[in-house]
Amino acid sequence: MSRSVASDVVVPLSADLGAVRCGCPATLRGSAHHDRLLAVESDPDAVLDLLEIAVTWGELDYSGAEVVPPESWLDFASDHVWRCPDRALRLFALAADVALRGAPAPLRCVL
Repeated sequence: MSRSVASDVVVPLSADLGAVRCGCPATLRGSAHHDRLLAVESDPDAVLDLLEIAVTWGELDYSGAEVVPPESWLDFASDHVWRCPDRALRLFALAADVALRGAPAPLRCVL
């Protein structure tokens, strides 16, 4: 059993918070990226990993990697059980927004 300390109160956590209901595709369920996404609520490094993927999504080729794509992050957030569902949804919505934004239009010089 893992533990979390929040506001000086120790709260026992179940070993797998996402096991209650998971709507992820079977091919990604239990993958390293799936499990890393589940860790965003308790591991700051997992949050940084998510944001790094979001920022680089349009620049790097993730087609060969087994990752949950940004267009599925909101569904991922709503398909899992979180201690703070609003915060998890905000995080995944922000990351998806960053990842799915198009490249900025080139600046045009108008004289």
